[in-house]
Amino acid sequence: MWKRAELRKDWLRVLKEIADEVYSTVSPLIGTEVSKKIVGIGAGGDVTKQIDALAEKLIIQRLKESQISCILVGEECGTIKIGETPEAYVVVDSVDGTTNAIRGLNFSSTSMAVSPLDSLHSVEFAIVMRLDNGKAYTALKGNGARYNGEKISPSKVTSLEDAVIAVDISRSPENVERIMPLLKASNHIRCLGSAALEICHVASGQLDASVDIRGKLRTTDIAAAMLILKEAGGVILEPGGEELKDVPLTVINRFSLVAAANMELFHAVVQKIGER
Repeated sequence: MWKRAELRKDWLRVLKEIADEVYSTVSPLIGTEVSKKIVGIGAGGDVTKQIDALAEKLIIQRLKESQISCILVGEECGTIKIGETPEAYVVVDSVDGTTNAIRGLNFSSTSMAVSPLDSLHSVEFAIVMRLDNGKAYTALKGNGARYNGEKISPSKVTSLEDAVIAVDISRSPENVERIMPLLKASNHIRCLGSAALEICHVASGQLDASVDIRGKLRTTDIAAAMLILKEAGGVILEPGGEELKDVPLTVINRFSLVAAANMELFHAVVQKIGER
């Protein structure tokens, strides 16, 4: 583990410039045959599509060109060292919502988080950029969260009847029975397909909660969005109510979580899904 260093103050600017380039490169590929091409297996064990590989390669190139030394943790490339004296850990999901992107569904994002330590809870800078319009959710630890430059906050919805809730049970038939009481109690259920964007939508009040109890979410999926939601004033916890484990960023860890606008709604959700 590298010693903690003082992070450069302009990390958000760096992330925004890189994300802008990813958007410019990737958005024309959304829904095309080129985007669907399988080019390998990523570090997390999933198939790597051309659109993922191109976006991640661009991020790595831009960091190198900026002469920023860091430890990059990527969904596809795994952990790599850039430069000689790393000043930060940069956690990247170059395309979160790949299935949406290759199908031409406009709900995918590029997600990047920066931490001085190899620790999920130490993330200090975050960006999640929408790949349909190039607008970005950003956060600086201790300074709130923004969308397209404007401060954001979660909704004040506290009841399941009024809440709009994203629930992901894809590739997880064993959890259908567990999630059914929540589906029955809620009037507005969605499944949108990009965990990072869904959590950010909770941060901005477009969604009231996002529920994923599959145990499949990786650190790269949530590192940026988690800071954004916390800085906005929302709640992101394990389904049993515990803080998400403070795991190393450089090791593949998988999570279940409930992201909610407030604790009252969080408790209403977990009452229905129970504890495990």
